[in-house]
Amino acid sequence: MRAATAVRAARLATGPPSLPSRQAQLVIVGLWVVTRAVLLVVSLHPRLYSAALFGDVRLYGAKVERMFQGELPYREVAIEYPPGSVPFTIIPGLVVGTGAGYRLAFVLEMLAVDAVGLWAAVRLARLLDAGRRRIPLAYIGVMAAIGPLLVLRFDLVPAVCVLLAATLAAEGRAGLAAAALGYGAAAKLYPGVLLPLLVLGLVPAEGWWRSLRRTAPAFLAGFALTVVPALALSVEGTLGAVLYHVERGVQIESLWASAIGLAHLAGGLTARTVPGFGAYELQSSLSGVVKAVSTAATATALLTAAWLVWRRSRRSGGLRPADWAGAFAIGVFAFVLPTRVLSPQYLVWLGAPMAALAERATGRRALWVLVAAIAISQVIFPFRYTQLRHLAAFDVCLLAARNLLLLGAGALTVRAFLEGPDRDPAAPGGP
Repeated sequence: MRAATAVRAARLATGPPSLPSRQAQLVIVGLWVVTRAVLLVVSLHPRLYSAALFGDVRLYGAKVERMFQGELPYREVAIEYPPGSVPFTIIPGLVVGTGAGYRLAFVLEMLAVDAVGLWAAVRLARLLDAGRRRIPLAYIGVMAAIGPLLVLRFDLVPAVCVLLAATLAAEGRAGLAAAALGYGAAAKLYPGVLLPLLVLGLVPAEGWWRSLRRTAPAFLAGFALTVVPALALSVEGTLGAVLYHVERGVQIESLWASAIGLAHLAGGLTARTVPGFGAYELQSSLSGVVKAVSTAATATALLTAAWLVWRRSRRSGGLRPADWAGAFAIGVFAFVLPTRVLSPQYLVWLGAPMAALAERATGRRALWVLVAAIAISQVIFPFRYTQLRHLAAFDVCLLAARNLLLLGAGALTVRAFLEGPDRDPAAPGGP
């Protein structure tokens, strides 16, 4: 109950949730329309960017075509992603078929998901930032910076689920927040690591039993929505999709690969790239050790994130509305950075919850660092990916710079979470 009280206190301190002025609304909507129109055009014309991004969408369409021919997903059609992804690959096929129009339909579908993300950002701004435009503008800008990759993969779906969960938790709707995380986990797994953070953020105010009762069943319901039908089709195929990436090696864009690549350039270690799991991995005498160490490092990072959330939650009697996005952003960083896979689309996962930190100065600095990392990441993939595969010195160093920026963004995100907002919206005199 104390969490709901904090939400009410925030609203009383700020007055009624202030809608942005008509001019501000037009700026937000207009900027979103312009930036997304650019993404739409670029994503449909490979000469404007790169055709290297289109492979996944073609694969989605090919698998959907097999389903339309009567083959069942996870039984006859092997799918590498969890079941929550399947509706978002089938819907474009139902609308226009799996031919030439499939890519356009898929991109439009992702833009619709993106619009939900903008809606969540606007709602969060009304609660935390007195209706100012900083959070939605940050969301528009950071996600647009990712480029056409944003709409040519379905990673936007779990990312928006996380942002929506942060918004709902800030509004005191813990059950709905847990359900959003549950569906996100069914689509891409990683939102599942945020459920413990949601529970820990509630416990000091509501106790363990009530916190678990409000969140665990809702999370399971969101997760089961697509996972249970998939299990009914094939238990083995569904589990294989869920566990598909567990066996992956050291992907060439990870932090671990940066260290190995730099050691290779220095002459102290021999490394080479090999194809694996639809990407490229880095093989060396240390790769086996790194694979084991990365698992332990990820577990340690997640436990550290849980401890940070618990410490702040316990001190303030439960996380306040302004804390939830930061808590979830820390959880995503803890999952992404220490793992041995760091694909370009993972930056979508980071950008959505981090945009909600734009209402505080340290959060804005973290966002600028993330945008710099995103810009370098676009240079690496798709434009210099071949050079990176050959471990060219410039590209290995460029990747190392990108990964250092991600570490910096993570550190600033932790600092922003621990510092709290510039002015506490739940306190007298807040914004």
